[in-house]
Amino acid sequence: MRSLVSVIIPMYNAAPYIRQTISSVLNQTYKEVEVIVMNDGSKDDSEKTVLELQKEDRRIRYQYKANSGVSDTRNKGIDLCTGEYVAFLDADDVWLPQNLEKKINALNESGKQWVFSLHESIDENNRQLQVAMNNFRPYNVVDNLLLWEGDVVPGPCSNIVVKRDFLGDEIRFDTSLSSPADRDICLQLGSKGEPVFINEELWQYRLHSQSMTSVNFKVVDEMVRLYKKADEKDWFSSPKLRRKALSNVNLILAGICSKFPSQRKRMPVFLLRSVWYSPFNIIQKKVLPFFSKNKKK
Repeated sequence: MRSLVSVIIPMYNAAPYIRQTISSVLNQTYKEVEVIVMNDGSKDDSEKTVLELQKEDRRIRYQYKANSGVSDTRNKGIDLCTGEYVAFLDADDVWLPQNLEKKINALNESGKQWVFSLHESIDENNRQLQVAMNNFRPYNVVDNLLLWEGDVVPGPCSNIVVKRDFLGDEIRFDTSLSSPADRDICLQLGSKGEPVFINEELWQYRLHSQSMTSVNFKVVDEMVRLYKKADEKDWFSSPKLRRKALSNVNLILAGICSKFPSQRKRMPVFLLRSVWYSPFNIIQKKVLPFFSKNKKK
């Protein structure tokens, strides 16, 4: 018998998608799964759908809890896991049938402890979207996540499969973070061991108006907190990389602040920090492209 995979699905008001999401796990070619649905205080009909599916398939475990946010909900799901492997799936995303089979095989063949793959993008009506990845770098995970110069682990919380022992008692989702929580969990995992990457689209990432990926100004303080954490955890591989990463993130935060009137007064501070950490980085990213663009005119 093959090893059990615990699949954690945090759910909050996911009635339009939860049936399809859970079904995509039950229909995997890899059948040894327990589906742990963590209801984070939903106020819609999500619970009704899950309980209906549970009657049809005993592999579904259901847990209701008071609303505490997605990171805390995932952590409570980890505590309930009984499998050798742990996988995460957001309540609106979909796995293609061979997702688990290929990821578990990749872990066994590589001897590594966690794995991720490519994905397709879909909309609310399951129509495929053409969304290009930006400067994709699925290697040197910690360095590339901290540099923030492109995509590294796409949609990690529906993508990652990890050995339960590798998570141990110390790797958990940071409950003080929301938008950067995905990046943080990958930094925690990557600092402990490099993953195996499968160059194949094995799941579907749903883009819609309610997606957490929509930028909001709260991400600014959370990203500042994340990079302070990176210093505390000694995640930067060198002083040079640290300077460039902090220059990059402050430049990005300046851009985010510029989009919100209440945050615009903070923009000059982040710009100055970006220059202070690496003047050459700013010249390379902003000054040279500006002159190159105007020279062509």
